[in-house]
Amino acid sequence: MAKRYFSYKNFSLELDTATAGIRCFYHSFGEKHEKVLIDKGRIVFKDGTPLPELPEPEVTNLALGRRNIVDFRTWKFSFRSKDDPRCCFDIFFNMNHEEAAVELDLAAHIKFVGLLRWGDDPGKDTFAGEYDSRSTVLHSSSGPAVHAGDDALFDRKNDRLLHLIPRGDLKLSFDWEENAYAFEFGMHPEVPVTILRLHVEENYCERKFHIPYAPIDKRNWFTTPPVGWMTWYSVKFEASEKEVLENTAAMKKLLGNYCENLVSWVDWEWYHASHSGRGEDNSDIFVPRQSVYPNGMKYVAQKIRENGCIPALWVAPTNDGRMNKWFEEHPDCVLPNKRSWSGQWWCDPTRDEVINDYIPTVFEQVKAWEYAAVKWDCLTSTLRIWEDLREHFSDPSVPLDEALHRLEQSARKTLGDDIFMLFCNAANEDAIAVGTDVFNAARVGGDVFGWFEFIDFAVDRLFYFYWMHNTMFYCDCDNIVLRPEYCTLPQVRSRVSFYGLSGVMLTVGDRFSEYDDSRLDMLRRIVPVVDSHAVDLTAKHPDGKERILLNTFARPWGSWQVAAVMNTDAEPLNITLDLAADCRLEMGRSYAVYDYWNKRFLGIFTRKLELTVAPFDTTVLRITPVEKQDAVLLISSSRHLTQGGCELESLAYEDGSCLSGRTKCIGKEPCVLTFFIPSGVEVTGSTGGTWLQEGETGTLTLLAENNGSVDWSVAYRNQ
Repeated sequence: MAKRYFSYKNFSLELDTATAGIRCFYHSFGEKHEKVLIDKGRIVFKDGTPLPELPEPEVTNLALGRRNIVDFRTWKFSFRSKDDPRCCFDIFFNMNHEEAAVELDLAAHIKFVGLLRWGDDPGKDTFAGEYDSRSTVLHSSSGPAVHAGDDALFDRKNDRLLHLIPRGDLKLSFDWEENAYAFEFGMHPEVPVTILRLHVEENYCERKFHIPYAPIDKRNWFTTPPVGWMTWYSVKFEASEKEVLENTAAMKKLLGNYCENLVSWVDWEWYHASHSGRGEDNSDIFVPRQSVYPNGMKYVAQKIRENGCIPALWVAPTNDGRMNKWFEEHPDCVLPNKRSWSGQWWCDPTRDEVINDYIPTVFEQVKAWEYAAVKWDCLTSTLRIWEDLREHFSDPSVPLDEALHRLEQSARKTLGDDIFMLFCNAANEDAIAVGTDVFNAARVGGDVFGWFEFIDFAVDRLFYFYWMHNTMFYCDCDNIVLRPEYCTLPQVRSRVSFYGLSGVMLTVGDRFSEYDDSRLDMLRRIVPVVDSHAVDLTAKHPDGKERILLNTFARPWGSWQVAAVMNTDAEPLNITLDLAADCRLEMGRSYAVYDYWNKRFLGIFTRKLELTVAPFDTTVLRITPVEKQDAVLLISSSRHLTQGGCELESLAYEDGSCLSGRTKCIGKEPCVLTFFIPSGVEVTGSTGGTWLQEGETGTLTLLAENNGSVDWSVAYRNQ
């Protein structure tokens, strides 16, 4: 028979003996159907050509008769062709409860290739990475990117990791037509045994980080992290209906062409006038401050919507500065007075009335006021206060995290799945971990007004929490603050580069009237936020003066990287960027490097490049593989910091003498495409924009009357 099937616990293997075609299947315990793990696997010659039809192999079950082996099965298939010596080789299948393995023996002239179908939608929800990465770089990807040394695939929907453990040469890639990761595996001259092990780890993040795991839920307005403006950082206790509506209108005017879904966040001042925790007369979580919101919160939400933006509201229902109406009617549900910065009366989370009546009442009000997003604050503070007041709980045996989780689940049930929920007040990760199945986003640090607050509570906190970003929820590094009171222009460049390249939530924390043209232009370079996810599933602890962020962009027409090197110090930073160690690029290839902020081509590099970064500044580089030595190469785009990640819709070489593409442009705003022109290549014409060449680089400036896509091309010939 042509096909042989073998199974052990979670794994199964199928071999087509005539073609050396291999399929591997996996199912976790309790699943009723096995799913293909390796598809279209086959043994081919090293140059990729298929093997001829093979003779029936000799099959040996090596595990039988070994009394000391109980969690293991192995089979040997010996192919011996009398006519073709190249078709004389052995294949071993090994399986235990954790992994399946394919071993090739006598196989220097062959390799194993195929597809890895890991996750229900690999192009969207499966991320490639390095299993045991020790990199200090904050590494992200946009699209199904693959890097040199990647040996793992993570399925964020199911918290399931596939670890490929090779003894030999392994190379991963992504097959866009198949929507699957592809692999090539063969003998390495220094490795005597060529074996590829497929090791599965269920509940990977939950076990590794000791927190409950739930995948990110995007059943709301935001399939990518939201862009918006917030009252607290901008105006603090000067917040009012007037300030909200004026800045909402300004945001729509200045950023509306750049992002469709802009959010206007009304923060905690709508019922707080100070940090005293005592509250204000005639104001609580059910009643706004009449002095500054005279028309009520529903009126504000409606006006925000009329401006074409999305209204969002701050709440902190676990406590209040005043004995609100519900607390007065349910005194048994209120704990003894304990004042904090946000309030002094705390609910008893173990009371059924709090879970089933109070929390729904608060969030039904949010819905009635027509807010589409909620920022729930004081959750870490709540856990700390509850520690002090636990003896007064109706049921002190309820763990604090479970008590908080019940309230959060009640809120989600009330709001439904389409209202966006942002967790706030993340002093520690314990409060974040409680609501991973409830919140769509989480603030991961403290206030970020000053420069060193920004480094401590935004940058370094994100290095620690970034593995959660776009896997469990969107990370929020708090507002981006760019006004002159807190930022010089180099510091503005650094903040913009950090938020824009990491792909976290982007909420402006300034009055728009405080922005000069340079600050506004830099902000626009990161709007909208590009969909990015973490590559390394690990918490990082940066050290030294530099912080390096790297985002790899994978699109059907090609890939490139954008690196940001930040100098956190007041002295210049001299640093060497290693393309292999820092960027995980394949050695033996050439890369074109372009300096985005300084608008200059740095050259072609193969291994390392030396940089000097000014005090508090950030250098942003686009690193593009040189695929063709005799063709023009797109090396930058001015529209967005990602230099193509937001605006580039297609790119293709045609007939060996033309590079063409399509770029999304902002109406009346020039978009400059920059190209590298190798020696011996002559540009003979262009379409779609204005061409200008200076030495080995050329620019094509696109200009659209209205927002829309522009088709362009650059024709060339070899001299």
